[in-house]
Amino acid sequence: MPIVDWYSMRMIERTKSFIKSAFPGSVRMYRRVRGIRQAPGTRTPVMADIFSRIYLNNSWADAESVSGRGSTLARTDAIRRSLPALLESVGARSLLDAPCGDFNWMRDVELGAIEYVGADVVPELIAQNRHRHGDVSRRFVVLDITSDQLPEVDAILCRDCFIHLSFKHTHAAISNFKRSNSKFLLATTHTSVRENSDVETGGWRSVNLLLPPFNFPPPVRLVMEDSEAGKCLGMWRLENL
Repeated sequence: MPIVDWYSMRMIERTKSFIKSAFPGSVRMYRRVRGIRQAPGTRTPVMADIFSRIYLNNSWADAESVSGRGSTLARTDAIRRSLPALLESVGARSLLDAPCGDFNWMRDVELGAIEYVGADVVPELIAQNRHRHGDVSRRFVVLDITSDQLPEVDAILCRDCFIHLSFKHTHAAISNFKRSNSKFLLATTHTSVRENSDVETGGWRSVNLLLPPFNFPPPVRLVMEDSEAGKCLGMWRLENL
């Protein structure tokens, strides 16, 4: 059996079993996961295995959020206050939060009428988010941002993600974002970084998206999250990347 078929079946069955055991009667939830379309021949076990292991072992060892200290309420104060106005400034009516992690800080953001889709590669995390936070305006789906077909939205939020991805996987994610025909990308960039270094996916280092090998143009909007670390959330038009 080809790897892509084996892996897709394995992840579907894994998610199905988890949902049935944790949330009896949630067949509709499983059907949504099963209905996600994946890019044929491109899915590999790497992304899901790496980040599922990090989640299940709480490898980032934060007491508040399994997504790590960057997702705590204290460290997201600036972005929680700024995000609604940032989205309003470009007329965004739909948002893909990828990866959404455990939704620890986003749950406190007032998005108004914006349609929210949270995506993550860890099935157990998505099942938990659906159970705790899902409603008519919030949907959660299992997606690999480097290879799966993504919904077309006004804005994609990819905060604290590229810092954990290799150059190869980062480029794959950016290309996939562009294929979605979405309009804007909001991503973490560190202005203090003078030279980007590569890392194995699942590791960590800061990245400056304006420098090689990314070479993003100046952002159309920039929110300072941590001045000491030079950490910002930048906004770019995907068509310009």
